[in-house]
Amino acid sequence: MFNIDTFDLNDWFSRCDMESVSDWDDKLKECEFFFNSLAIETERNKFRWLVSAFLNSAYSFFESTALTAYFRYTDPESGEPYEDIEGLAVLRKHVKITQNQNNPDYVKTTGLTPITKQLYEIRKKNTHHCSLSIMVAGASLPEDFHFGNMRGEGIPVMPLCREALTLIQKVYAEINA
Repeated sequence: MFNIDTFDLNDWFSRCDMESVSDWDDKLKECEFFFNSLAIETERNKFRWLVSAFLNSAYSFFESTALTAYFRYTDPESGEPYEDIEGLAVLRKHVKITQNQNNPDYVKTTGLTPITKQLYEIRKKNTHHCSLSIMVAGASLPEDFHFGNMRGEGIPVMPLCREALTLIQKVYAEINA
């Protein structure tokens, strides 16, 4: 159990590697990194892996941003965390957020808008069912890569990922304005 009387703050600071702590915008940067990488990849398997990483980072952005919003501020008198109501309102325009009442550190998000529903559904299938199926639908790669395996029925990958990244950047900017 934690005891403030025996806690040595100097010892804690001397042992803590502050460079290992990620910046607030790390999840945004992660999404941008994977998008920028897949935007120039023309080899199908490498592209597929980068899309998988992008989908997971986008999902993680919404999950971690929601969790952060629940504990973003601290009451100066009690030391207790409290919600970023405005940040949660921004997120709730795009994802449904459920906080586990028995374990408040556990937050779950679900797609709410057409783009987030599609993003979450593709990610869920890729994570829990099978690897992504990526088709070449034309000569202009990576723009002509499509999700799916039935010719003429695929979903263009780049526009979906581009729209998702634009949304993530917008949400981040609104919450951190």
